[in-house]
This record gives sequence, C-alpha cells and structure tokens, in this order.
Amino acid sequence: MYCYIIAFNLNSKDKDYSTLIEAIKSLGNCKKVLESCWIVETHNSSNNITRYLAGYIDDEDRLFVGKLSGEATWTNVICDDEWLKDNL
Repeated sequence: MYCYIIAFNLNSKDKDYSTLIEAIKSLGNCKKVLESCWIVETHNSSNNITRYLAGYIDDEDRLFVGKLSGEATWTNVICDDEWLKDNL
C-alpha cells in the first residue's frame, strides 16, 4: 500500500462537501491533517484517486493528490503525530 496526500480548495460556498469527505474516507485508512488536507493509505494510484474524487467537486474547485515518499515533517497538525509516524 502507498500513502497519498490529498489537498483541496473548495470554492462553492453553497455546496455540501460532506460527500467528498466520505469519498476520501472510503479510499482506505486515512486522517485529516489540515482543514483541507488528508493522508490516505490505499492500493489505488494517484490517477485513480483523482478521477474518483473529481466526481465530488465542482469545476471551480481544486484538487491535488501526491504519493508520499515516507519522509515528512510537520507542526500543529490536526491528527495524532503517532498516526503520521506509523503511516508515512
């Protein structure tokens, strides 16, 4: 399995994006690390993740999916530091 970072900017103020969050959670073991940033452990490729999640956002929204190399540093993230250490 690989870990991916998923970051997004949602620009439609009137839209309910709870389905996007549920779609991210359905990809595998995941944690929210910043307000619009998640890390997901999954067998999917970044291309497959992007195509899947694109169905949950609007044309003016932004989405980034990147494969993590195992090296990262952080400060004041939302999730537990131990989870990040164990899953990167």
